[in-house]
Amino acid sequence: MIFEENISVDFRTPPTRQENVTINFPKTVTNEQQEIIKTALTSLLQMMDISAETDLTISDEDVPIFNIRTPDSAMLIGQHGANLGALQHLVRILVAKKIPEPVHFIIDVEGYKRAREEFLRELSRQAAARVRDTKESLLLKPMMAYERRVVHSEIGKLPDLSSESVGEEPERRILIKLRV
Repeated sequence: MIFEENISVDFRTPPTRQENVTINFPKTVTNEQQEIIKTALTSLLQMMDISAETDLTISDEDVPIFNIRTPDSAMLIGQHGANLGALQHLVRILVAKKIPEPVHFIIDVEGYKRAREEFLRELSRQAAARVRDTKESLLLKPMMAYERRVVHSEIGKLPDLSSESVGEEPERRILIKLRV
């Protein structure tokens, strides 16, 4: 189960890490930028000797999603998506060398991120119900940054609850609590 035991937390000391960093991405990614991203991704996959096909779709928020289809999907995803996160990070580094401004894109493998996001939304709803029922804060297990964003977004829609990230990487978690 992904829940930890109920806890109560006293936040008298300020957090040591600033979570609210804003990066302004352009509204759309140009075709030329999409090609640069796809080339970087394809090059990395070739260096890893992975045979794959890449499909490009555009999300409702105009974010390009590069979905990789390969027989090596489990290896590319890794445990809890760790390898996929590392692959995305490496592609971002390569892309940043070619495109000076920040570009928002998503790399997925066989729809893993989409399925994981739906799981995290459901987890958020279950955690919210549990916090409401018990009237106690709930600490979730450690998650990667993109997973925490999904949970924060889902909890942020609820007027009676709040969420915040606590701890340091790689043990950073989300605390869900009633608003006071």
